[in-house]
Amino acid sequence: MEDFLKRVIEGNGIIPSDLLIQSLHTNFENSVNVEWSVKGDYFEAIFYKDKLEYIAIFHRDGTLLEYRIFLPKGYLPEKLKKIAESKGEIMNSIMRNTGNSVEYEIIIRNEDLIRYLIRLSDIGVLIEEKKL
Repeated sequence: MEDFLKRVIEGNGIIPSDLLIQSLHTNFENSVNVEWSVKGDYFEAIFYKDKLEYIAIFHRDGTLLEYRIFLPKGYLPEKLKKIAESKGEIMNSIMRNTGNSVEYEIIIRNEDLIRYLIRLSDIGVLIEEKKL
């Protein structure tokens, strides 16, 4: 418990380079509550911008590789929402931007309370559907 409280108060101790900090602020102006972690050769920043939670993955050289936005209800594009709702109740949705590719990861629950992950392109093409 003491370690948990220390991390909450002091953060996780990861100090990114100035290059990474500059890249974060260039790509995500006005980001707040930033917490960094290291994943191999990559740095991951979790933060808030415009009241939405983001996760951004950067290469050590500062290049933004990918970011995800956790979407509250009402933020999912209507066409994608209709596709997801035809399969079950929407539990969670994330917009994932990798380079010039935008996908949506949506967790749904069917009438038997079985959860599925569906991945859709930004135009509604089903990329993947798997049981969780």
